[in-house]
Amino acid sequence: MWFVPRASPVSQFANPLGRSERVFYCRQCRKVWDTCKTTAADKSVRPTRHYCRNFGCCCFFHTIFGIGMNLESLLVCSDDRALRVLRNVLSELEIGVEHCADAVSATKSLAQRSFEAVIIDCQDERSFGLLKSVRSVQQNSKSVAIAIIDAGTNLQTAFKLGANFVVYKPISTEKAKSSFRAARALMKRERRRSVRLQVNIAAYFRFSNGEGEQASISGLSEGGFSVRFASSGIKSGIIGFCFALPETTTVIEATGTIAWQNSRRHAGIQFATLSDAAHRSLKEWLRLQCGDKHDPPIRCSLMGLSFGGCFLQTQSPFPAQTRVELLLRVADCSVRTEGKVRVMDPEVGMGIEFLAKTAPDRQRLKELIQQMTANPDAIAEVLVEPEGLDWDDAATDSSQGTPGSPKADGDPLLELFRTGATLSREQFLVELEKYQVAASAGSESESISTELTVPQRREARIPVSLPVEVWDEEHQEPVQLTTSMIDVSHRGARVDGIAFDLKAGDVVHLVSAGVEARFRVIWVGELGTPQEGQIGLESLKTDDCVADG
Repeated sequence: MWFVPRASPVSQFANPLGRSERVFYCRQCRKVWDTCKTTAADKSVRPTRHYCRNFGCCCFFHTIFGIGMNLESLLVCSDDRALRVLRNVLSELEIGVEHCADAVSATKSLAQRSFEAVIIDCQDERSFGLLKSVRSVQQNSKSVAIAIIDAGTNLQTAFKLGANFVVYKPISTEKAKSSFRAARALMKRERRRSVRLQVNIAAYFRFSNGEGEQASISGLSEGGFSVRFASSGIKSGIIGFCFALPETTTVIEATGTIAWQNSRRHAGIQFATLSDAAHRSLKEWLRLQCGDKHDPPIRCSLMGLSFGGCFLQTQSPFPAQTRVELLLRVADCSVRTEGKVRVMDPEVGMGIEFLAKTAPDRQRLKELIQQMTANPDAIAEVLVEPEGLDWDDAATDSSQGTPGSPKADGDPLLELFRTGATLSREQFLVELEKYQVAASAGSESESISTELTVPQRREARIPVSLPVEVWDEEHQEPVQLTTSMIDVSHRGARVDGIAFDLKAGDVVHLVSAGVEARFRVIWVGELGTPQEGQIGLESLKTDDCVADG
């Protein structure tokens, strides 16, 4: 079947019938078919599945072989409470779990099968060694690595050992959900990038010597496809091609290069030029064929902005070297652009370098940034979706122990991203204030919905992650426990990681950064709920607020 496009940029296809409109010519039934047009007589002989919206000819019909898209993770953890919380969170996010209690059994599992994610409770040298060795196994070389670390462990140490995400102990359900929500979106994206869908799609090819032929595409992915040519001989140079995505009106017209070929006329073709619109259509079609649910984009608030990049506050940041697609909206204008995460802090957010491809794209982005800078209160939202990890860059950065280096080109914000890993969190935030843009109230970072039933709060609480010591003064022998605050207000706080029994009305002491304060327990999270291990506190003296310390 010959496909004759109108004004195709792929190549000047020879039209055997001298017609300028889009038509299909079937060599088997020797008929010419207009796109999406058939006659009543033809309907009686049309098979059940066919190119009814693309080809119209009953002699050609597509075949798509379904594949499963279940996400699987390996969880290496011996802490019963952490294991219970992680199992609940992963189950809610529809991520399968294979549990190993130690590094030895985990190493065997990694050698036997592949996982989309490897989650490791890093509590000793052996577990840190396992984190470092995850990607040395071929089938897990592109698994997303998630490290669970103590608050005292240096964040960059985990990243240098190969972690993509970090979750601090003690683990709370809300924090785990935030981190794993971003991890799941990235896992799905990486899965779709690597999957080649088995299909049987008719396509027309035009070679560099001017000859053309029809062939059948047998495997299709976002990066290219496999095909079996009708003619023999070595194919070389740029190849033009076009094909219709089955059961859609979308026609892919692009060029590609030969990635491999064999004596049986099979070849792999890698996309060379593919328009953004065609790429989005192909990506969405593949997602639908795989039956993969679409994760909503991460909603972020803008903390810093320059013409070269931005820093976004979110509880679900993506790891460094993640390519992302951003949608920036201000007033009635919006710009969609690509970017790359250059620095990430799980407690703050992520710094992204803009990667606009063309001069018009860069100009539109520049104009929008000028508008955002001039009218910060008009900023509506920033939405971010992952496009995949650049694994080669990530591996290089991990081995060298340095963050991904953006091309600063004199941009001070990008320079801050480049040196951010060498600064403490407090120093980084101080430097980031120089590029801060005041966002409107509607531009809040992504909120985490919970089913928490607690007394109505009299004022908003600020999300934090502060290590604190908790003293229960009701016991004859005071119990001391190092845990963490989730959020704080002027009148109270919420604390996670409580391992001893408390009840509403008990009095506890909290010590943070050398400041001690007394609080009354207002509520205690129930067992089996997302709030298990959490307590809500009210200060017994207004001046004792830990946040002021």
